[in-house]
Amino acid sequence: DVFPPISTEAAQFMSRAEQMPAPTSGSVSGKAWVNQILESNAVPTLWVTNRIEQIDPAFRRRFAYHLELKSPPPGAREQLVRKTLEGVAVSEAFTARLAERKGLTPAQIRTAARFADLARTDDVSVESLIERQLRNADLALGTTDNSRGERRSVTTYDLDMLNVETRFEIPRIVEAIKARGHGTLCFYGAPGTGKTALAEHLARAIGRPLIVKQASDLMSKYVGETEQNMAAMFKEAEAEKAVLLLDEADSFLQDRRGAQRTYEVTEVNEMLQGMERYNGVFVCTTNLLDRLDQAALRRFTFKIKFMPLTAMQRERMFVTEALAGDATLMTSELRVRLARLDQLCPGDFAAVKRQTDILAAEFSAVEFLDQLEAEHRIKPEVRESRGMGFVQ
Repeated sequence: DVFPPISTEAAQFMSRAEQMPAPTSGSVSGKAWVNQILESNAVPTLWVTNRIEQIDPAFRRRFAYHLELKSPPPGAREQLVRKTLEGVAVSEAFTARLAERKGLTPAQIRTAARFADLARTDDVSVESLIERQLRNADLALGTTDNSRGERRSVTTYDLDMLNVETRFEIPRIVEAIKARGHGTLCFYGAPGTGKTALAEHLARAIGRPLIVKQASDLMSKYVGETEQNMAAMFKEAEAEKAVLLLDEADSFLQDRRGAQRTYEVTEVNEMLQGMERYNGVFVCTTNLLDRLDQAALRRFTFKIKFMPLTAMQRERMFVTEALAGDATLMTSELRVRLARLDQLCPGDFAAVKRQTDILAAEFSAVEFLDQLEAEHRIKPEVRESRGMGFVQ
């Protein structure tokens, strides 16, 4: 038995034990006792911890040797997964998918594989059972991956469908970053113009994973913790050799001249220092370039402005997304209506494509254009340009 029965007398004695005065002796206790053990223990001892910052610095400096075991990089993780799943019938794609999970340990994989072996049926595959167990373990341990990565694309991505203002062509910038391995970029412009999509394309083109961070991932109600999260963000991206995308960067790089609180200044300072030290690819997106701190603007290697589609780009994208690539179906009436939508962006086409996806329906060319016009009408630039009263 784990808890063997004891007599009544023994139970009463144990309950009174804490009330009995401790005998006096020459031994030490508390912090001094731990210090004595660390300094005079003749037996080689290994101390293991998951949170070294919770150990008193007075104890830490008494250890003869310190070793931090970090999460292995993507390449090493793939070898680790293959070795752990040796003998388990899984596909190459599944192995690669597991290797993308940061913080995955061999013990977790073995536990998930044992669960899959016990729960396997003809209707459920081993891969789905392993994924289910790992997902549940992440929830239980609070280690859910929040890096997000790429979004699901509903439109055909094409660099020619970007209307950007930059001194250098996008393909040249991508090749330069691929060769150098580092660079900081600022993508600014109206929503839906393709800023985030270009960051995703950049990560694919240079063969690196994408880590996406937003305000909700970094901001904290505790003083100083936001700055710690910023530092951890850069450290994580560097360890993963990833492209780091900070969405809506104006939340953290606001002009310090307009700051009203001390922490607003310290957060910008921390972000600027992180950008200075980071030896990787860092992309910031913003709709509000004029609110960024001048020191932040100087730190960006490339600043690229994103604008709505040109008339020619609108037609090409309409042919691809609404007419299934058949340009002969583009009538003069469709062309005239499309020409009026001067604020149309790739994101508007994606919004309409998601409608067709959710409704499980195929829109005709006219229906597709009707929805594009509806998306166009609600844009602030279009609403503000409308006439009032009898003024047209």
